[in-house]
Amino acid sequence: MLIDVYDFDGTIYDGDSTFDLSLFCLRRHPVLFKRMPHLFALLFRLARGKINLTAFKSELFGEISRVCSLQEEARLFWQQEKTLKKIGSWFQSTPRDLPIVIASASPEFELKYAVEVLGMDTLIGTRCDVTTGQLIGKNCKGEEKLRRIGELLGDYEIRAMYTDSIKSDGPLLRCAREGYILKHGQISPFQG
Repeated sequence: MLIDVYDFDGTIYDGDSTFDLSLFCLRRHPVLFKRMPHLFALLFRLARGKINLTAFKSELFGEISRVCSLQEEARLFWQQEKTLKKIGSWFQSTPRDLPIVIASASPEFELKYAVEVLGMDTLIGTRCDVTTGQLIGKNCKGEEKLRRIGELLGDYEIRAMYTDSIKSDGPLLRCAREGYILKHGQISPFQG
């Protein structure tokens, strides 16, 4: 099967949708501010390499899930005009003649609403138990994206890969016939 693959954050979405969703939850549920010192301490440990991104995201989503429904917050987040305006216009005008796979490190519970809004075919993201906030398996980036695409689709070939990060999506770029790097909505060919 021939497919096109798109990263989401920083590529289709201008920014980090998980960060924006977290801020959305903070504004709607101010009680979450009580846990900010704990989350900032974890963020500091993440920056110093003392914990990994999987552990950080599990803590973040765990804190939010104790206060509200992760799925409901994500649904409401993607209904906002402010959120939808962050979808790149370049993406809206890109021809779609092959099945599209959105492969992202953002959680599937969040992006499933974005995929519905955009009318995409397939979503692969970080798996998360929405009742506890705990991540299931690995954070979906790099080689994990390739593994998950193969797990879902079986035999596939990537015609084009679109991303903002050579570091995170290098394995996908190297597998694709064509690679594209996006910076603030500007597309340039990947020179691998």
